[in-house]
Amino acid sequence: MGTRAAAFTAKIRNLTDYHLRLLHGVVPPPSGIDIANTLKYFSQTLLGLLRDIQARPLDMLHHRAQDSERLALFPNLDYLGLHQALVALVDVMPLIQSGTQGFGQALLNTLACLVVFLERQVIDTLPYLIASMMTAVPEPLHQQLITTLCYYILPVTVGAAVEEGEEENYATASVPAVLMMVFQYTDNSAYHCELLESLMALKPDIVKDLLCVIAFGTPSSRPPAANLLFYYWPSLNPTLYDRRGIHIKFSGESGSFLNIILILQYFICISFSCLLCLHISFLMDFFTRGGYVISQNKWYGWDKR
Repeated sequence: MGTRAAAFTAKIRNLTDYHLRLLHGVVPPPSGIDIANTLKYFSQTLLGLLRDIQARPLDMLHHRAQDSERLALFPNLDYLGLHQALVALVDVMPLIQSGTQGFGQALLNTLACLVVFLERQVIDTLPYLIASMMTAVPEPLHQQLITTLCYYILPVTVGAAVEEGEEENYATASVPAVLMMVFQYTDNSAYHCELLESLMALKPDIVKDLLCVIAFGTPSSRPPAANLLFYYWPSLNPTLYDRRGIHIKFSGESGSFLNIILILQYFICISFSCLLCLHISFLMDFFTRGGYVISQNKWYGWDKR
């Protein structure tokens, strides 16, 4: 056991060395293949540990109340240190000059293997961490990233059964940010649908997170979010057009789309009791644009001719 723990710690130091060399521009810089070979050691080691355990820790991972019992099953290795080294490598991923695809694939595999060994507070940060990799991984890895997020990470974070009286955790609070990053950094509508459908099965109020992206997200993430909102919840479409048979299409911010943004901002402010958001200029913009009248928390549409 001592030999395995020492080897595990030594490999973590190798990852830390790779991070420092990339961060400070030491020549020659490590390639993505070099880092991927070290990451493969961790994924193989972690899978070997799971094979040696008679219990079923993956089932326990879906229940927050069983975290203490789950963590007691594993040998005493520096899992948190490995997680911190992986987070540091995500930050310097844009600095890797070659072998980025192999490195990204090995990093996603290692994170998927590591999740069962981590404490709950750390596990809840993984959805945001993996979604943030969209900014750096090459496009061929987008499918694996979405698959890892939807089928390995979100079910055990957002979908994990909460304890009675537990407040909102970091995983559920980060869902709007996860949606925004995926919508912003990939134009593939299939990935958008896959992510949203996975969240719909795990989070009953996912529509609120989608509304947050529409109202307060980046300009490039708002059109896909609005399109998906009306695609999966057609009754919310204020135009009342029949959208059956219309394929998903993303377009720029037209005047009608800006009106939708404004009305959603209004209702989100109402739902969170944020009276400071109801500025006079905001309301005046509504009336001068035409298209919506707000009266006693209700809205009515008309065409200003």
